[in-house]
Amino acid sequence: MSNEPKKTICLEHQCAEDQATPYGMVCPHCKRRLYTNPPRGNLMSFWESQPVAFSLDREPCFVYSLMWENCRIRSVHLPDQEATVNESSEFKSHF
Repeated sequence: MSNEPKKTICLEHQCAEDQATPYGMVCPHCKRRLYTNPPRGNLMSFWESQPVAFSLDREPCFVYSLMWENCRIRSVHLPDQEATVNESSEFKSHF
């Protein structure tokens, strides 16, 4: 079983969020923006209520938002592929 975190993708820049910040993981472009032009106001963070997409296994992909007065970072969280593979392998293991 893999200890890799679930993959997240920045919706604005369409790249992997693999850069650590005090606010969590973000993409390299968002990290640069956070440090060169820091956001103003209070941080609000929330999950959007509806899935934005579905994986090939029909698992929902939800969006998580970090929002300030002048900045918003939206990330799509892909389903845990390892869990999906393990669940489906139980049915395929005896073939």
